Amino acid sequence: MSLKTFAPSKLLAPYVTAIWDYEDLTGSDNLMLSILPDTATYLCFLYADLLQTTHKGGVYTTRSGLAGFQSFRSDLGGLGKVSGVSARLTPWGLNVFRSGIVKDCAEKRVDCRDIFPRYSIEKIEDKLSNMRTAKERVQCVEDFLLAVLNRDNEDLLIQKACRDLSASNGNHPIRMLARNLGLTERTFERRFLNHVGATPKKYARVVRLRHAIFQRKTLSTWADVACAVGYYDQSHMIHDFQKLYGISPESLYPQIDVSQTIQFSGLLNLNQTA
Repeated sequence: MSLKTFAPSKLLAPYVTAIWDYEDLTGSDNLMLSILPDTATYLCFLYADLLQTTHKGGVYTTRSGLAGFQSFRSDLGGLGKVSGVSARLTPWGLNVFRSGIVKDCAEKRVDCRDIFPRYSIEKIEDKLSNMRTAKERVQCVEDFLLAVLNRDNEDLLIQKACRDLSASNGNHPIRMLARNLGLTERTFERRFLNHVGATPKKYARVVRLRHAIFQRKTLSTWADVACAVGYYDQSHMIHDFQKLYGISPESLYPQIDVSQTIQFSGLLNLNQTA
């Protein structure tokens, strides 16, 4: 697997955390890769073969596509050579590139041709297929994102809410957070859902569980992890592992520990061994 990570340009940085270029992502063995929920959304521009994504029992086959906010693991497989460029967006990033679709795109993968003009997506795919370097391909995608960027669609209060929830590792009381932002709880939840694609409670749940999997590196037992990250007890944490990741913490952790990409992308091979 060839995967290179690039920092976004200054104008895109508030809405894009990273841009990846990859060639033959799943390799000759057609590896099944997984992306764990981590509050990000992804805009993926593919120029070779199709990508097949399984998420919550749904199977999506697309070339260029959008992966909205997800509260469950997505499993990725190739239908050939999967090559392209993906922009990993901030939780609030999608709305500035295409407003009004965030909520409808949550928990699914959507063809980019259904949310942007078809000709513009096909033009990008053609350009990417003829470019020789990762730097050229990343610049091509950045040019497109800058062309559709509309900062009038951002909500600074919701950005602050996301940062506060992440800083607290998902343990900031939602009612208190709404009050601190000067909003009623109902208004806060509505605005959050429209700009992020999930309720604040669901967002916090994803943040807390992601925090838990990395705490295991320094704590000796899962019971200690559950206590440290704010779960009522270990059984509640294990329930969340099964609900969001579809796998137990004991099964997941060895793969997390050896993954080279989980920290910056959420991407890992669940079948790998140390």
